Amino acid sequence: MQVKVLFARFPFGASEHPDCTDWMVQTVLKASRDPRISEVLHTRVDDTPITMSRNLVCKQAQAAGADIICMLDSDMRPDLKLPGRKPFWDSSLEFMLNHPGPAVIAAPYCGPPPHENVYVFRWANKESDHPNVDISLEQFSREEAQGRGGIEEVAALPTGLVLIDVRALNAIRPPYFEYEYEDAPFNTRKATTEDVFFTRNLSLAGVPQYVNWDAWAGHHKRKCVGRPATLSVESVRENFRGALLSGRRESERLIEVRPHPRDQAGSWARGRAAIPPINGVAYRPLEVQPDNTDSGG
Repeated sequence: MQVKVLFARFPFGASEHPDCTDWMVQTVLKASRDPRISEVLHTRVDDTPITMSRNLVCKQAQAAGADIICMLDSDMRPDLKLPGRKPFWDSSLEFMLNHPGPAVIAAPYCGPPPHENVYVFRWANKESDHPNVDISLEQFSREEAQGRGGIEEVAALPTGLVLIDVRALNAIRPPYFEYEYEDAPFNTRKATTEDVFFTRNLSLAGVPQYVNWDAWAGHHKRKCVGRPATLSVESVRENFRGALLSGRRESERLIEVRPHPRDQAGSWARGRAAIPPINGVAYRPLEVQPDNTDSGG
């Protein structure tokens, strides 16, 4: 059995992150060489609101006879380099092609600071055998999500990086993506975002929703950059002095450590004492190792 895949992007002008472009190029090339895929289609919707854009992609997929939609948002970083990770496309497509019936599978990711909550949901209640219906959607905690692996059925998903079996759209009525509000008819406070609305409704209609815990994605959020704040010599000196004095014992001293430019083995050379005692306080050597940690993605 061969399937037709539609890749969909939402670039929002010039704001699409390069991580999205890199992943899309690599994945489309991989999909075009996959004998299980008969045709690779592509669409991009550069418009708002996102509810309209996602609904348009679903309509285009149905009109083109696509079997699977792969949606990628403009602020995603697919396939973070984490221990035990699996590429989202490879593992999710394999799962979907072997799934009995339509399904949706998505990569997990977190929201922006300061909370960085996990955008994956489960059904929950607060009391057993309650005479009234006591069911709600709750997000997985950060601690729960960090320790999970494999592919798991859940109640609702994010759709920043998602595979949708187009047959699933037959289980619900359009509009497939929509916001819900707490204060209708004024609609000034969102109660449900469009991705949770879509995946929750499919789950209730009997279409399973899966999260691929082995394929975490990064989530780029913007920072508002203001006027440059320049550093003076005195401000650097004061900050450095304060950092040195905090928590040091009188027997401690500071040793300047610099990487040796000719050291091909990657070891770090030790320098001579560079800073004299400040206010009569000496400092111990600082053990510094080269930073080989992975920044992710």
